[in-house]
Amino acid sequence: MKSHKLSFALTLAVVVSLIISTGVFAAHATDSADVKVTNDNNNVDGGTPNPSFDAQNRQSNETTVSISPANSDIVAVGANDYRMVTVTADVWLGFYVSQDGGSTWFNTFVPGFPSDTSAAGLDSPLLGLDASGDPVVRFDAAGNLYVAGIGFNRNFDQPDRPLDTAVYVAKYSYTPGSAAGTSTPNSAGNPPNFTYAGTTLVDRGAVGFAVPGVAGFVGDFTDKEWMETDQNPTSACYGNVYVAYTSFHASFGSSPIKFSRSTDGGATFSSPKTVSTGGSSGTPHNQGVDVAVASNGTIYLAYTAVQGGGNAFNGIAVVKSTDCGRKWSQPVLVGSINDPQAPGVAFRTPAFAFVTVDDLNPNTVYVAYQNLSGDYDVYVQRSTDGAATWGTPVQVNEDPGAHQQIFPTIDVSNGALHVAWYDTRNSAASSNDMVDVYYASSNTTGVSYPAFSHNVRVSDVSHNGNCLLFGGGTAAFHGDYNELDAYWNGENHIVHVAWADNRDVSSCDLDPAAGPASNNTGNRNENIYASTLTVSP
Repeated sequence: MKSHKLSFALTLAVVVSLIISTGVFAAHATDSADVKVTNDNNNVDGGTPNPSFDAQNRQSNETTVSISPANSDIVAVGANDYRMVTVTADVWLGFYVSQDGGSTWFNTFVPGFPSDTSAAGLDSPLLGLDASGDPVVRFDAAGNLYVAGIGFNRNFDQPDRPLDTAVYVAKYSYTPGSAAGTSTPNSAGNPPNFTYAGTTLVDRGAVGFAVPGVAGFVGDFTDKEWMETDQNPTSACYGNVYVAYTSFHASFGSSPIKFSRSTDGGATFSSPKTVSTGGSSGTPHNQGVDVAVASNGTIYLAYTAVQGGGNAFNGIAVVKSTDCGRKWSQPVLVGSINDPQAPGVAFRTPAFAFVTVDDLNPNTVYVAYQNLSGDYDVYVQRSTDGAATWGTPVQVNEDPGAHQQIFPTIDVSNGALHVAWYDTRNSAASSNDMVDVYYASSNTTGVSYPAFSHNVRVSDVSHNGNCLLFGGGTAAFHGDYNELDAYWNGENHIVHVAWADNRDVSSCDLDPAAGPASNNTGNRNENIYASTLTVSP
């Protein structure tokens, strides 16, 4: 398989030749006002929280977004949600559903959190796990909602064993007209129009964190899963649910990408198989897998890959399956990346790969990632032969000085390519503390790939990403990714973006010393925000 190493000097030369006039394309996308997805108490201590009410104004981050193909007014967002920490002592997977195209949101949790004594919670395979996160939300063609995540224990509790980490999928059947449920500290209400149908384990690890006398963890740790559904009626794989994830073999072992599928609507999943280590392009260390499904049913996985050794490859790899996930190609190395911590940014900035397929041409595949060359920029590469070979990397963002562009997310609708990312360009001078969300597109008004539109500011307010909201006031954290989703309504592309945002934090702690403790009135109030763009064809 062909490996295409990046030459960023060449990249920049190509991009300079493709610079787009700001004035011509500034109006190609119109952006709605930001909407706060998190249902908090606006920096007033509201007492005991529950899955539907962030009463004590706690953190949430690491967003995922999906639009229902059965009703485009229904949008789901997921996040790591810390609202119940005073009750459960750790994070859980929160998800939020809008019935009106993103104007209002119903908040809830996946059942099975530590204080959940409901029938659904007591029956959940997650029961006994301390925490849950790494959210992914997806719909199938019938409008059923799937929520994927990991469950884990941070401590070493003998009663926790043998299940210490797990990848799971929870299903919510689409039941139009059903009322929203009521959440309590001991139960999670159903979103309106949905009914919880159960949770299935995809894979499990054992003996996770904090084993006495061991640096890091031992055993297998299942991490950073991603999920996709086949919504294409002409596909031989129509209706399948796919999950891929990293399986860490102890702190210093290998970390292959594994894959599993469900052919019965998430009720059961196949035995996981390793897909990242075949042939000369195999890599022992991998993380951050993304999944895309083409209109003909072909499945593409993209992930960050490291070979190790003296000539170590550190970059993006892609594998694919043309038979509904039974057999997989050997990995293709798309391009190398440079991915240290982003300068001037306090929250961690992993360089994951994101993949999408042209919905009009199943052989046209796009991969997006961030790369540091002086500062971080967002790049896209395209394959027109089903991921066998890859074109020159193209810089998506305009680059106003030494600021960081990180956490890219991509999707395609009716042939148009949509990209969004975190951007620190509105920071003063050479600092990188102020964070916004920006967007650009290709194959839309006046621009065809490899050209991209003028960058559009999505967020209405810049926020300080360096607020120390974790570790007792010693660490910043914005999750590891954001996501957008898009669809074509026959006239325009509608793009939903969600992200973690510190605008409601009061006050922002920048002192690296421990403290102050959470005051329940805003000093930990990292919230989820969302916005909707209407993009001209």
